[in-house]
Amino acid sequence: MKNRVFKLIVATVLISSLFSIKSNAQEINLGGGLLLGTDRPSFGLQFKGTYGMDMVLENLSGSLEFGIFFPLTQNSYKYNRWSIDVDGNYTFWSTAGFNFYGIGGLNITHYSRVDDIAIRNNDEIGTKVGLNAGAGANYEFSSNLSAFSEIKYTLSRYNQTTINFGVLFAL
Repeated sequence: MKNRVFKLIVATVLISSLFSIKSNAQEINLGGGLLLGTDRPSFGLQFKGTYGMDMVLENLSGSLEFGIFFPLTQNSYKYNRWSIDVDGNYTFWSTAGFNFYGIGGLNITHYSRVDDIAIRNNDEIGTKVGLNAGAGANYEFSSNLSAFSEIKYTLSRYNQTTINFGVLFAL
């Protein structure tokens, strides 16, 4: 009998804790879009995830982004670039489904410029860490779908301004 009562108490505690975890869960969004940069290569795709961090500071969220640019061949050079951004986003103004936010964070960029002509040795290949600063906007179409647009400047060995836009789906 004691064993059965103990199992019932444990089951009740576990089930009630699941409901409290669900009610305190932070907002998670996943999506992606197009990426336009000021350096070569200029066009790419971005995959993005955001996580609401209201438990730290109201109106704060974090984002993790992976951008990959389409390879470009120009004047016997092959250009490639990818980047990873870890950013904090602070919403400073909201109205009628629009949210405007500031962006600050870290960037890791891998860049390569390879010369097709073997005589010249002008290759440049490397991975560098940098800082991001910018601004963005979200428009909520529904509780599960929103569109975003951002402009960011990355300060590093591979400086560049990027403009990205796409969609996010709430999980």
